[in-house]
Amino acid sequence: MAPHAGNAGTRFRGGRRIALTGAALTCVLTLSACATEAEELATDGAAQEATAAASSAGTRDGNPVAIATGVNEQTRVAAHMYAQSLQDQGIAATVVEAGTERGGLIDALESGEVDVVPDFTGDLYVHVAENETRATPSATPTPVPSASKDPGLVGSLGQLLGFSSEAGPSGDDVYGALPDAMPEGLKILNESPGENTDRFVVTAATAVELELNDLTTVAEHCPDMNVGMPGNYADTAQGIKGLKSYYDCVPKSSPEFPDYAERVDALLNDDVQAAVLPASAPVIEDDDLTVLADPNNLYRPEKLVPVTTGDLTADAISAINGVTDGIRTQDLTMMTRLVTGQDPAMSPEEAATFLREQPR
Repeated sequence: MAPHAGNAGTRFRGGRRIALTGAALTCVLTLSACATEAEELATDGAAQEATAAASSAGTRDGNPVAIATGVNEQTRVAAHMYAQSLQDQGIAATVVEAGTERGGLIDALESGEVDVVPDFTGDLYVHVAENETRATPSATPTPVPSASKDPGLVGSLGQLLGFSSEAGPSGDDVYGALPDAMPEGLKILNESPGENTDRFVVTAATAVELELNDLTTVAEHCPDMNVGMPGNYADTAQGIKGLKSYYDCVPKSSPEFPDYAERVDALLNDDVQAAVLPASAPVIEDDDLTVLADPNNLYRPEKLVPVTTGDLTADAISAINGVTDGIRTQDLTMMTRLVTGQDPAMSPEEAATFLREQPR
């Protein structure tokens, strides 16, 4: 971890005093030479001190980069990955708690409490589109278009972006729309290649028995399928209405399981024949589950993306983008493995170190 500029300067000056004392003992009879040596050491020390101070500045006002832990455990690990990368490059950075609610996190960015918030693209876009306004230079703030008041469509990413009810936006569509949707002064950095998008998941046995390979093949079987969903999900645009509209799939039932472990157990025990799970859920790999492709983009794209103020230096932005560019879906899965559960294997900071050490 790189030291703060002030500490680095103190240590250097301490070392310089020792060097000058040693030089004085050997140069008693050559005072002019000693004076010249002292001047050179002082000049060199000042230059190194200035370089250390410059390299430690991650924001334009010279303060350390404050990175919020974000909305969940994955963003918490990512925050530590960003901080470690910045520190490795001599840029002062710290990870801070600023809550997990998007509204509060955006407020923290706008107030200057934090400089970076890691988030996920789809959920972030829906939040700012439905809750924020973007200031225009010549008029009063203009609200971003909001979804229909139909409770089943509120939160529909496709509708917010102007897509039909038969197909939704791609990850590129969402990422491309984010900058213009953000509150004035906030910026979007690179998005990760890895995703945490919800997926329609079945067991390998079910996939073979019903000959399922993507969601276009599920319609004829839906009347006999119970589909487990997260809490408060079935009536959203990604729930029953979305399945019907995008894939002509009307499940036999759609029980909600707010507890992730209960939803997984229901799927593995065949209480439900399909379940909506995040793409990074470890159980997909552990139990050889089959993820049905979503060609019509029913599910909201969710890729890790840092939101920042406009105060970061170019070097800080480059370091953060470098981390995000390397985060794959399997890395998000590993984050979940390492830091969640009743007895987590690692702290978020330890998990960040572990992931950064893995080959890319």
